[in-house]
Amino acid sequence: MSDNSSPRPGTGFATVAKATMAFVLGLTLATGTSAQTIRQDVGGSERINLAGQLGTLSQRIIASACNLDAGISVVESNAVLQISADQFGRIREALLYGNRGFGILGEEARPRTLQVIGDLNTSWTPLLDRAVDTQVAAADAAQIATLANQSDPLLGSANILVSEITGQYADPVALLHADALLIDLAARQRLLSAKMSKDVCLIASGINTTEAREELQSSIKLFDDTLSALRNGLDSVGVRPPPTDQIADGLQFVVEEWTAIQPYLDQSLAGETLDNDTRQKLFFAFLGMEARMNNVVVMYNKNSKL
Repeated sequence: MSDNSSPRPGTGFATVAKATMAFVLGLTLATGTSAQTIRQDVGGSERINLAGQLGTLSQRIIASACNLDAGISVVESNAVLQISADQFGRIREALLYGNRGFGILGEEARPRTLQVIGDLNTSWTPLLDRAVDTQVAAADAAQIATLANQSDPLLGSANILVSEITGQYADPVALLHADALLIDLAARQRLLSAKMSKDVCLIASGINTTEAREELQSSIKLFDDTLSALRNGLDSVGVRPPPTDQIADGLQFVVEEWTAIQPYLDQSLAGETLDNDTRQKLFFAFLGMEARMNNVVVMYNKNSKL
């Protein structure tokens, strides 16, 4: 782990905040960019990627509500919360009815997939309504605990949808196993960034601390091990090094951001108090890492189609 807890030279946290908001506003649009290269299909890989983003949203929504409730960077945390809730609706509509901007052509017709999307909507809608009603600096532990207790069920329902859509749309001819593995690992990093952001906030707020600390510790190790494999390759499990310089550069940015926050994560795991400035830095850092990993997923996806 590195001692460097500062952002890279020339990167102030105000700049990071602006970049973070740009990311949240443009996330789903960025996801569909690579679809323009394969107009002949119905957007199978784009459907899988969008469905995968729902798992990340399940964690990011709780993380932003937690920070808003704690009075941490309230303008940004409220914007992230509201936009993330809206993204759920946009993704659901795209999976149901298609969206050329996302690279998804045609309506969904498979009954089992329609049922899973309907079940997901039923379970998510009440929680989303509650999350967006979170009040600024309310210190309402019961409100955040209720949201946090739904974290695993929400993620589980998203994973069921990913499994269904992957089984339906994955093309073993068009997508090699090695490429699929890289895309899957990079997408999981996106999810882990949001999950760690949620757990850091829960610990700092004194909510579900035992469970959050255990999950944070597990996520840190998994994120660190996976980042190393993506950067350097890992032959024993079939992970190749970055296939392009752009992907390597994207991963390097994540390494720098990840190294910078290590001391704060150590403090959180040790039960030390994080001041509000540190909590804000972590909130922005995790959103930045999520954004970087989302871009890496898009680049891996695009590269797999060349």
